[in-house]
Amino acid sequence: MSKKHKKSQHKPEAAPRRAEAKTKAPSVLFAVGDADFGYTETKILRLADRLRTHQEWQVKIATHDQETLSEAKKLGLDSEFVPIESAGPTMEDRLQSTDEMIRETANVDIPGSSLPLWKVLAMDDFLSSLQLFGAQPSATINADVVMAPLMAVDNNTRASCGLYTWMVAEAKQKGIPIVGLEVSPLGNKNTLSHLPCDHYAVKSEWSKQFLIRAGLARAEQISLLRWEESYCLWPGQDEYIEAYLEREAQMREMLNVSWDEFIIVVPHHVAFLWEARKILEALAEIQRPFTVVIRVDPRTTRRQYPEREIVLQSYEKEMRRLPRVLIDERVGVGLLLQLADLVISPFAGTTTERALLCRKPTIICQAMGQSGYQEETLCWEPRPEKIPALVHSWMESGRLPRPRLARLLTGLSQRAARAAA
Repeated sequence: MSKKHKKSQHKPEAAPRRAEAKTKAPSVLFAVGDADFGYTETKILRLADRLRTHQEWQVKIATHDQETLSEAKKLGLDSEFVPIESAGPTMEDRLQSTDEMIRETANVDIPGSSLPLWKVLAMDDFLSSLQLFGAQPSATINADVVMAPLMAVDNNTRASCGLYTWMVAEAKQKGIPIVGLEVSPLGNKNTLSHLPCDHYAVKSEWSKQFLIRAGLARAEQISLLRWEESYCLWPGQDEYIEAYLEREAQMREMLNVSWDEFIIVVPHHVAFLWEARKILEALAEIQRPFTVVIRVDPRTTRRQYPEREIVLQSYEKEMRRLPRVLIDERVGVGLLLQLADLVISPFAGTTTERALLCRKPTIICQAMGQSGYQEETLCWEPRPEKIPALVHSWMESGRLPRPRLARLLTGLSQRAARAAA
């Protein structure tokens, strides 16, 4: 069992927060088309399921696809079938619609050129591709927040496009906040396909910068998803991550850490005592509550001292300055690193390599070691005094800590309510 350092002052929540029984949770309408259901190999429904895990949100799935509807009901998700069907336009309908499109966009040019928009769209994409003509659903939208995946050039179907477009248009008319969810990777030139949303939840810093550069959103309108929630939007499955998702609740109970606690994992090794001491010393400069978990190996001893005792004796002064410290030897390091918001290690090895594959922000701080970024989420920094500034820069850019999707929706809903008041 992980043990709190006896001189730590910060008191954690005794258990993960749960909504008050008498308070009705806000509602989110989560659109799932067949395109994104197939792209994620059904995992997108598990992301919706996570939203309701702690009774923070009432979740309702809206889908046009019977298979998606069936799988959602197997998970116990409240689901609604929204048919997106078109009888098809007549030739007269096509000509009238094309004529109206040309008139309405006569003065609209493609940005950065003098080419009228209608010359690109009218005779091909418009006249020949009115596939959703007359497919307007008769259903109504009633929710506090709406979520819709962002369509992509290589991952779309007629009915999915119709479902998302209808839902976003209806939400806009009713003033309901809309979250655009990155499923297919952003970055393609087809930016006209991205529906206008109030907030965007994306999987990487690259996608965030793309939205900003494309003029589709401001930085404050974009949030980076937590890695385990991003996983629910990836194609394929990873047994390593599946094991974590299965055991996450049990791990948090063992460590007594809440679902929103900012966790920094420091893998320990007796060959890097100086580095570990300096890492802990540097962490005291971070200006926000956090929990440090020092991972030790119960099989390791030096001069008859177990590694846990070595940590307690070697870093007593440094640990006393930190908000909260846990010394863990029960949770496997492979699972522990996935629980972390940030990994700071005095050495490169299996932990840091797997952290990179999990897109976990990681700093390797080793005296006389390498210096500089290797990947978007991995930095070699041999000078421990540089760690606080690096962590603060990741905080300011929104990389750390990444809020759960449930918290993101709560913030958006509260801002919308204040604006309407």
